[in-house]
Amino acid sequence: MICQHRADGTIIPIRIRMTDDDGACQEYKIRAYKDLSYRGSLFEMPDAGKVHSSGIYPFECKIECFGHERTIRLFYNSYEHTWKLASRR
Repeated sequence: MICQHRADGTIIPIRIRMTDDDGACQEYKIRAYKDLSYRGSLFEMPDAGKVHSSGIYPFECKIECFGHERTIRLFYNSYEHTWKLASRR
């Protein structure tokens, strides 16, 4: 994950790298994003169910994947400094 941390504390996702099913590293530019942290601190996390935390920042992002626009959700955990991905078709 490549992102920008601004002086006012906001995070801007810029680019994501993932390994595909064939083991090749794919890089996707984030074409548009929406910060969803305004919705409160209860989130549906991938692989973890519902989580209540003020240190999690959710983003809905649009990427282009093999000529198709896809919407993904990214979650940044500021306590663990990790990113999680949830795909939406």
